[in-house]
Amino acid sequence: MPDSVKLVLDSSISLLQQFALHTKTTNWQQVKQTAYVKAAHAKTWNELDSTISFLFAAVNDHHGWLSAGDAELRWNIKPEQHFSAEIKNEIAKGNRIVKKILPGNIGYLRVPGMMLDTSQYNKKAQQLMDSLCALQQAGATKFIIDLRLNAGGTMFPMIAGLSSLLGNGKFIGGANSEGVVEEMSVLKNGKFTSADGGMAKVSTACNIWNHTAVVVLTSNLTGSAGECVAVAFKGRRHTKFIGEPTAGFTIGNNGHWIIPGKAGIVIAESAIVDRNKTIYYKDVQPDELIWGGDNFDDYLQDKKIQAALKWLKQH
Repeated sequence: MPDSVKLVLDSSISLLQQFALHTKTTNWQQVKQTAYVKAAHAKTWNELDSTISFLFAAVNDHHGWLSAGDAELRWNIKPEQHFSAEIKNEIAKGNRIVKKILPGNIGYLRVPGMMLDTSQYNKKAQQLMDSLCALQQAGATKFIIDLRLNAGGTMFPMIAGLSSLLGNGKFIGGANSEGVVEEMSVLKNGKFTSADGGMAKVSTACNIWNHTAVVVLTSNLTGSAGECVAVAFKGRRHTKFIGEPTAGFTIGNNGHWIIPGKAGIVIAESAIVDRNKTIYYKDVQPDELIWGGDNFDDYLQDKKIQAALKWLKQH
């Protein structure tokens, strides 16, 4: 095995053993032996594909990957997802913010996934906040936050854009492999800041009490940053979750160089934590489970929205 290939393999094993979220439940002696046998004839980084896949599988990490030269290697098993044809069709129409006033002065706001450059964070956060404020100005006194089409991206503009509903505080963080909460992100006056320096803020916001009744809708598509937004609402008063279990990416990645500029590994190192220090190792479960029944053409025929309207009228 060439030295450069051995370096990537040895470093990958060492870093996964040190940082992987599920390292404590991994038999590393056995894993190392198997990995070296599988990689015995590898001459290039690309030829480590089955070995790296095995290593990520050993620590149950379907979110991380190894990047070495032109090779991007990962465990290609992801959580099995089930979502309706209606969700697939609506996603095909493009990611966009949608707002509506529904019967009973209930404001409906769809929060889409946001794959953005950091330079766009504040602009998109303000667009989301402006939509929320427009609903309030139109008479909304209670809200439905729809995350069903939110497959992820970046959580910063989403949470900053919803800050009028969340208020000030520490609503989301990360726990390490030992279940120790290592960091909590801070939301204050429309500015959302994480421990690692990520940030988004709004310049103007509306005055919506953070105890206003809210229903959060989720689907099996709701993933990654979308799950972070869901967790930010967990533990909030007068809030109910309706829909499906989320996609299963409630884990935080961190990157490590092996050969600076040439090879590095991204590892799932933490699990999302809510304001009450509840850890989400797998997904976010709804309070009221409703599979399917989605209708984005006639919202009043949407089973999840029907359930949300019923609950909101009582709260």
